[in-house]
Amino acid sequence: MAERRERMALLSRYAKLHTAHYGQKPEINYNVEQWAADALLESYGIGKCYDVLAFYFDANSRPQWNTFAYKAESIIKSKNLLEEDLKERLERRRLAKEWLSE
Repeated sequence: MAERRERMALLSRYAKLHTAHYGQKPEINYNVEQWAADALLESYGIGKCYDVLAFYFDANSRPQWNTFAYKAESIIKSKNLLEEDLKERLERRRLAKEWLSE
């Protein structure tokens, strides 16, 4: 079980991003949602959760805590696929530049 401090830190990070995105504080019950945060922290760790949460807010037009908490695995897979795609594109660009410079 993750420490309460870490659970609340994850929820606070969500609240901060939500406030920046919508201009108002989220209406979530921290005492209830800390258990979803605990499950995320146990599965992925605090650093990975922060990264995925930031990605979720960048990628989603209507980010919600419940969606993030219950679909974290698919969000992580999407993030990984996007990162792999970007790496492949960079490699292809590099190879194309080498080929054109010959």
